[in-house]
Amino acid sequence: MNAPEAFLQCRCGDCRITLCDPAVRYHVECLCSDCRQRGLISASKSPHNALPVEVANFARGIDVVYFANALIVDKSSQELLAFSKLTAGGIVTTATSTCCGTLMCFSHPLYEGTTISVSTDSCHVTTSSSLPLQAVVYVSDIPDEYAQTIIRCSAVPVISSVNEEPESPVIKALVRAVTTPISTHVRAAATTNFEKMCASKPLMFAFDRAHDYP
Repeated sequence: MNAPEAFLQCRCGDCRITLCDPAVRYHVECLCSDCRQRGLISASKSPHNALPVEVANFARGIDVVYFANALIVDKSSQELLAFSKLTAGGIVTTATSTCCGTLMCFSHPLYEGTTISVSTDSCHVTTSSSLPLQAVVYVSDIPDEYAQTIIRCSAVPVISSVNEEPESPVIKALVRAVTTPISTHVRAAATTNFEKMCASKPLMFAFDRAHDYP
């Protein structure tokens, strides 16, 4: 029996990305200011894209899961994807659906082309795989009174900053997960990946300079 199809779908249903490997590679909540800003940009495009109340109130971070960067995307969905960074000097590249402003997935140089990350608070994720929350990251990016509550109540490790704690066992596990090579049979099933799709579109920037947003 074939495994159930795994895919990412925008909020209105018009844009869909099939995941050739349904396995979740890692699972975090991210409190970084950039993830929050991307969520706010998406929310500005449609009231249906509003940040969850707990995220808006700093009670938790953006829920992020990671998948192998081996994808199948039909022509109509590819045409609906736009690629952007917050600024020209930004690190993370975002794929957004132009139909409804859903944040579909992201790429970071750390992934070495093997992984995409997905905000489940924006994009609908369907997969047979699940992975418990493994860490909360970038708690240093939120006001201290909220950070202390999260640190005190969290059942998983809380990392101040990924960049400042590279030797943490949690960060080492994250890096191993997102740089795991894509298996031969999964790669063979894919018709595209994040980088190929991005290369076919103009790269846009949400802001002219880093200080143009809070």
